[in-house]
Parts: sequence; structure tokens; C-alpha cells
Amino acid sequence: MSDTNVLIIREFLVADGDFVSGSELAEQIGVSRVSVWSYMEKLKAQGFDFEAVRSKGYRLTKVPEQLNQALIQARLQHAADKFQAIVLDEVDSTNSEAERLIANGQEAPFVVISRLQSIGRGRLGRVWHSPQNGNLYASFGFRPQISPSQMSLFTLWMGINICECINSICRVNCQVKWPNDLHIEGKKVAGILTEARMEADQVLSAVLGLGLNVNSDGSDWPEGLKALATSLRQSSGQSFDINKLVSAITGRIAIAYKQLSDGSHRAALKERWPRYDTLAGKTITLIQGESRISGVAKGIDSSGSLIIERDDGTRFLARAGEVTIEKKS
Repeated sequence: MSDTNVLIIREFLVADGDFVSGSELAEQIGVSRVSVWSYMEKLKAQGFDFEAVRSKGYRLTKVPEQLNQALIQARLQHAADKFQAIVLDEVDSTNSEAERLIANGQEAPFVVISRLQSIGRGRLGRVWHSPQNGNLYASFGFRPQISPSQMSLFTLWMGINICECINSICRVNCQVKWPNDLHIEGKKVAGILTEARMEADQVLSAVLGLGLNVNSDGSDWPEGLKALATSLRQSSGQSFDINKLVSAITGRIAIAYKQLSDGSHRAALKERWPRYDTLAGKTITLIQGESRISGVAKGIDSSGSLIIERDDGTRFLARAGEVTIEKKS
């Protein structure tokens, strides 16, 4: 991806629909006016379009509807300006690709996004249905160099921040189903998969995977999935600009990651979790090996374990990775 493309797009985004002088644009990015025209022609081939008016300059009139790496990168400013965006046509799994990038020395933080996953995966090795239909398959790579104890709330903290971002943009009521699903009105709209590489006293790398149903109408989902899942389009009745959405989510994750690193997330999670806890007050059954534990969900403790209150008043602490929630028939 050309850094110049990103700079050009960013100038037009800052102009917010106004005209940008060709000479000022050339000076701003450090190229000739002829070069500016050449870059803009290449951007047109990617789905951008511009209006040219003598003595006024150029105005951005259209951006790509499909994922576009330069557009996403241009939108990443302020908290997320250190993230590198990597967009792929197809990959086995964005989490697997993020892990390979980290192993090969990719500078972090970064976000890898794919239009299609051939082997998308979820928690406990489950398959994540990942067709090419305008949905979001993204993984965020970090080299946090923090203690393993600081990772205990990682998924829950990121989950409520993603929910808040989605609710603000899409005007829906997204909530977290412990430990790693996002739901709207009882149906799954997204899944989060966190994977980390650790040494005894330090987290060396962490990957946060997000599969989010954005613009799908559900027609190409497996029959068993249609009754359990939804998309932002189905829930809100409108389609969304996926480039703008992934840029906003990346910005929110960047802020949440900074708060995780400095420890300020703990108090914030305790205060905000009840607003997004879709299990609160519900009677559920957990499966732990051959055992079944039933009770009322009472929120989470300081380490992120789910609190279950049994009929006899005793409490059971469920740790993510050790239990699953039994699906209702």
C-alpha cells in the first residue's frame, strides 16, 4: 500500500466534502501536481471518485463500498494512528495470519482484515462461518509485554468497548454474553477470540479476533444458524460503511488497549459491565466436563469469572475456558 495514497485520502477526508486545491495537495504530500493526478487515477481504479473544477481543485465524491486498505489506514488517526491496517482478499483465519505476522517480526499494533475466511475459528476450536458478504473478519495484533494477570479481563474489557462503539454508530442494543459473544436481542452478532503467547511472567504477544455480522441478510447462513444469529443490518434495518466501521472499532480498541496497559480498565469494567451483561439475572446451566451446574448469573468477579448462585445460596465461579454454557433447546 502506498503511503502517498493514504495521505491523499486523508486530506480529502479532512476536507469533508469541500474542494482541495491540486497545488496545495501536491505541496502537502510532497509530490508534483502531475503525480497527484496519477495517484488519483489509481485510486479511481479502487472505487474512489473525484470531481474536478477549474480554480477550485478536486472534491471526493465516492469511496469504495468494499474493504479498502488505504481508506481504513487514512481513517486511523489519534489513538489508533500507530495501527497498521492489512487487508486481504482471502485467508484461512485472520487470527492465524496475525500470529504468523507476529512470528515474522511484524511491527505491532496492527489489524489484519479479510474479505473471506476459509477456516474461520471461534472459541474451543469451533468453526466460524465466514462467507464473503460484507461482514467483518478482523484480528488485532499486540506485543503487550504485560503480566499474565493483566490479561485475565482482556476479552471482557474489549467486548464492552466494541459493544459501546457498535451501539453508538449503529443505534442498536449490543450486549456481551460471557465470555466472548456479542448479542443483540438474544441473537449472536459477533464472536471474539483472544489468543496469547506467554512466558512465566510476561505476555509476549496477544491477538484479538473479531467476527462481526455487518451487512449480511442471513440468506447464505446454514439453516441451524439463522435462528441463533443476526447482523447489524438485520437488527437496525440499514446497511453500514464497513471501512468506516472497522476504523471506528480499531480506534476504540486502541483506547481500550491503552487503558488495559495502564490498569485503569479494572475500575471501568466493574462500573460498566452491568450495562452490557446479557446474562445478568438469568437462570443458566454450565457444563464442566461431565458435571452440570445450574443457577442464576450474578455478574463477574474481579478476575472475570462468571458468578453463578445456586438454589441453596452457594456460589460457583466459572472460569472462561473451563466451562461452556448449555444451549437451550
